[in-house]
Amino acid sequence: MIRFGIAGANGIAQKFARDIKFVKDAKLTAVSARSIDQAKIYQGMYNCEYAFSSYEEMAKSSVIDAVYIATPHNFHYNLAILFMKNKKHVLVEKPIAINQIEYQKMIDCARENQVLLMEAMWTSFLPSTTYVKNMIASNECGKLLSANISKGYKLIENYPSDGRLLNLNLAGGSLLDLGIYPLSFYNLIKQSSVKTLDANALFTETGVDSEVNVFIVDDLNAKISIKSSFNDNLVNDALLVFENCTIKMINFSRCEKLFINDKEISLPFDGEGFVDEIRSFCDSIINHETQNKTMNFKQTKETLELMDSIRAVIGLKYPFE
Repeated sequence: MIRFGIAGANGIAQKFARDIKFVKDAKLTAVSARSIDQAKIYQGMYNCEYAFSSYEEMAKSSVIDAVYIATPHNFHYNLAILFMKNKKHVLVEKPIAINQIEYQKMIDCARENQVLLMEAMWTSFLPSTTYVKNMIASNECGKLLSANISKGYKLIENYPSDGRLLNLNLAGGSLLDLGIYPLSFYNLIKQSSVKTLDANALFTETGVDSEVNVFIVDDLNAKISIKSSFNDNLVNDALLVFENCTIKMINFSRCEKLFINDKEISLPFDGEGFVDEIRSFCDSIINHETQNKTMNFKQTKETLELMDSIRAVIGLKYPFE
């Protein structure tokens, strides 16, 4: 049984706490927060055995084997290093790091301490994503001709200017919060490397991106359009056009229904969507794997490299970088 702790007891952590109950090899045993009073509130909410008033205290404890890090992005690097140095396996919410430089140091730390490090990109483990990946790998689809993938919600209307999403010091902005989903998905299903990349963005008064449009042409001349937005409720589908078929994934990042040409396929996921991700992470630990097969170091690093390239084009740099 793999005993988990949670670092960062916010909304997404609550989803994790509910879904871990579906995984037979995992158990939530501890939670940590910035105060013991807050930690005890979440302890009661999650019905776990231990509550810690600091992340360091939980990292040094012997009551957990692994940790799920659900804090804002800019804390991911330091917390992951803290837990890995204390020999804990680490599952980190997306994006796993702010940039590829941070991520490489995290990889080095994982190898040095012989623990598993994985980005919690739950979309990559959904039955629908697996189905599409297998279709592409079998050459059933043929060559990718174009892809249009978007993720956007009207989030910042009447949103406080000092809130996390708009805070440059907390790595706010649509690219890291929402753009990571289509970029990671594209990296999972792509057939060749990027040949050209262009991007444009809209910025808020606080300096973060509220919308990013990315245009990629790969080495096989497939044309890929990716969009993230805090300004509008986008379609949030993935439309993939191949030589032999067209695949439309409805609400691709939590897809349970897709169309292959005109054929509808239903592929529901367990729980709230995190179950397959947690199960795969636990399987990697049990099998003593140094990397998860789906979200391996190469997959995650290539996505971060792509995000770094996009930020360079649109001129987005965080003060702490």
